[in-house]
Amino acid sequence: MTTSDADPARILVVDDTPTNVSVLLEVLSGRGYKVLVARDGGSALEQAQYARPDLILLDVMMPGMDGFETCRRLKADPGTGGIPVIFMTALGEIEDKVRGFEAGAADYVVKPFQHEEVLARVRTHLTLRALQQRLANVNRELEQAVAERTGELRAALRELETLKNRLQNENSYLRQEISEQADHGQIVGRSPAIREVMNKVDVVAPTGTTVLIRGETGTGKELIARALHECSPRRDRPMVKLNCAAISAGLVESELFGHVKGAFTGASDRRVGRFELADRGTIFLDEVSELPLDTQTKLLRVLQEGEFEPVGSSRTVAVDVRVIAATNRDLHADVASGRFRADLYYRLSVFPIEVPPLRARPEDIPDLARHFLERFARRLGKSIRDIDAASLARLSAYDWPGNIRDLQNTIERAAILTRGELLYVDGDLGPAPPSCFAIANAAAPGTAATPAPGPAPIPTRASTAADTLTLQEIERRHFIEVLRRTRGVIEGPNGAARLLDLKPSTARFRIRKLGITKIDYLAD
Repeated sequence: MTTSDADPARILVVDDTPTNVSVLLEVLSGRGYKVLVARDGGSALEQAQYARPDLILLDVMMPGMDGFETCRRLKADPGTGGIPVIFMTALGEIEDKVRGFEAGAADYVVKPFQHEEVLARVRTHLTLRALQQRLANVNRELEQAVAERTGELRAALRELETLKNRLQNENSYLRQEISEQADHGQIVGRSPAIREVMNKVDVVAPTGTTVLIRGETGTGKELIARALHECSPRRDRPMVKLNCAAISAGLVESELFGHVKGAFTGASDRRVGRFELADRGTIFLDEVSELPLDTQTKLLRVLQEGEFEPVGSSRTVAVDVRVIAATNRDLHADVASGRFRADLYYRLSVFPIEVPPLRARPEDIPDLARHFLERFARRLGKSIRDIDAASLARLSAYDWPGNIRDLQNTIERAAILTRGELLYVDGDLGPAPPSCFAIANAAAPGTAATPAPGPAPIPTRASTAADTLTLQEIERRHFIEVLRRTRGVIEGPNGAARLLDLKPSTARFRIRKLGITKIDYLAD
């Protein structure tokens, strides 16, 4: 029997009796086996180590080292321990057979030899040996395959973890986007000023050019940014937003570029930044003038090279992002004062768009007011069909220092308080507390208005002081009064943001801009 046609099985015969060796050599060679011979235990160990036979026929009784000791040494050697050993013995004692198996033998044959018995046992153990080797090879291949697959799975898990983090961040961002979507409608207006803006949007939107939107607070710069995105080839990818003024200087870089786990205290997981979320889409950087100088440097690199490193990582991330920035500040003055990098300014203002203030487009006020009224009436479940003509005339005549957002807030407050089909606005306009608005209750002007339920009105300044106070000072005093009422609490149902009808982030931004500190509202 052979292990293969080209490689006959090798059998080592260990016996000190020439007659036994001659018989076994004839029988085994006649069946195609390659036979090796050793006369004693020492020679057997050397040949087994050198030739590595497939099977050993080992005599028990030999001078010097007997078969039991030879077998023990063969089995103790890692190089020969796996070779099956068949004892050859003339002894029939059970004790000797047990000793042979304890030494590591796989089987035994009794002298005088029965040729067919010897051949049958040899065939059986060679077959077992071949199967064991095949199984060992299969196991090695499986272990290698498992190791390779494990490596692939680990890499896949890392990718899944990255994807999970990205999806979680996208999901969080989209929830924020959805929650804010109600605050932004389509661009309303037919004035020459707004038509000129929209003409510029039509021209630049299909390109990948960076756009800088300039305009006063509340003029609708974000709506222009969204129009640029929706009219661009990137419309099927997200437009990711970041209000640079609403994020602390220490966190804005992480918000923009992300961070790795352990990058700083509190960074318990990897975070995907806004630029990575906006890949192949658009990123809108509102209040870009508020970025710290070191972050401005990294933003410039993204604009120039399209790549960045997350905070705490040396891995470079390449992105394809269109940047739209907005500001209500004079960036020329900021560049001159060193607050804003000149090279970044020129990269951002490749195509500037100036959004006009509402006072420059008074003919759009009626359409805007009715647009907001329709939205808030639907949201509040009220049947307010129009705005009283006299009230609409007052709205159109006002200069709206807070621009569209100011008008929107005025209409929303009025819609909340009104109970009839027409909305009436009386008293001061603009960012004043709710007590400055008297909304008619019934069907016609002149009828008594029913006070709306809600918190007690916030005390306001005397009208005689209005002539000597600037608008910013009026706003500052109003914010301080609200903060006094809430004891400095900004968020929550009884917080200053709710009373001011602002988002908490916007309220905090305005508080900082107005220079209000705890001393101002907690002094008493």
